[in-house]
Amino acid sequence: MPPSLPTELIARFTARPRWRRELACVAGAVALAAVVALVFALPGRDRSIADHPAVKAGHRLVAVGFEDLPGFSADDPSEAFAAFLRSCGHGRDESRLADVCLKAEALSDPDADAVRAFFVGNFRPYRVEPKDGAAVYTAYYEPVVPGSRVKTGRFATPLYPLPAGLEPVTGKTRPEGWDETLTWGRRTERGFEPFYTRAEIDGGALDGAVKPLVYVEDSVEAFYIHIQGSTRIALPDGALMRVGFAGKNGHPYSSVGKAMQAKGIVPDGGFSMDAMRAYFRANPDITPSLLQENRSYIFFREIAGLAPDLGPIGGEGVPLTAGRSIAVDTAYHRYGTPVFVDAELPIGKDRAREPFRRLMIAQDTGSAIKGPARADLFWGTGREAGSMAGGIKADGSFFVFVPKP
Repeated sequence: MPPSLPTELIARFTARPRWRRELACVAGAVALAAVVALVFALPGRDRSIADHPAVKAGHRLVAVGFEDLPGFSADDPSEAFAAFLRSCGHGRDESRLADVCLKAEALSDPDADAVRAFFVGNFRPYRVEPKDGAAVYTAYYEPVVPGSRVKTGRFATPLYPLPAGLEPVTGKTRPEGWDETLTWGRRTERGFEPFYTRAEIDGGALDGAVKPLVYVEDSVEAFYIHIQGSTRIALPDGALMRVGFAGKNGHPYSSVGKAMQAKGIVPDGGFSMDAMRAYFRANPDITPSLLQENRSYIFFREIAGLAPDLGPIGGEGVPLTAGRSIAVDTAYHRYGTPVFVDAELPIGKDRAREPFRRLMIAQDTGSAIKGPARADLFWGTGREAGSMAGGIKADGSFFVFVPKP
């Protein structure tokens, strides 16, 4: 009878010799472990996803197949693979990404199909679904501008190196009551304090205290170099100097374009990079106060020995690759992570929107790049790249590749 069945089973089990009971327990444990392993081996089941920073913050990572990535099979991922190898060669940790790097480095001169097979064989794609909207893409570039190592009548606006005593805020250095929006500070005789704002630095706060690294033509040129985070400077003797990000004053980035909109100022041509630059040039009386709406200020370092065909050094510490490197929010994605971009960008004739579906590698970050599906595409070097990058802002889909367990 059913009510007595459990009692009978227990009696039979306990009546067995001890070795048979222990063997049954071991067999049951092995069977249970096999079932658990099978569950987590199924597509889309990866225990690490629950621990992903985006998921912990309340966003969603939805498992998809590579066949669900629009344009993945048509994209030649060879340049992305080369960028991935640069990330692998920069540094190693104990993550699963480090294990994948070992496999990547073992490949010998792979063609596009072999590279695609490598990503398919070692990663699982997940669509990132932010809790507060869609993926947002913008683009940036490396400017090439004239300048001088010494101050002249033409070149009088400085780019500064990192001042002594300026450092990122940490749990150890953060004073009680510190403004959480301030991410860098300075050591003074009075203790750890906020650094000067853009307006204060423009007003001469660093004069005589910090020797400029190089000089450019005006504050507008300097401002755009700050936005991009790096530049190539054509010196009067024909030499080319490269500078990159060294640190910042710690004040939060704020959009000058939004500040202009709030004041009712709309440049001819809207708020593209070229239109805003033209407006600043045509209105020198109010331009300084507009630029100072962004309190954030960037400091630079000279970068020597970088091959001309390589992009600037990104936040990861490796050269960026035009069209294959991407800046992400490192609160959600570690450097070296492959990201597949699916968006409609204004990159066609007369800025018509065209599909942009491409595998890219997370190798940089930026003050304005916040969120699990917010990204900045590195477009290249020079004015043409800048003109294209400045007009890019679009929603889309953001797919992150997670190493297989």
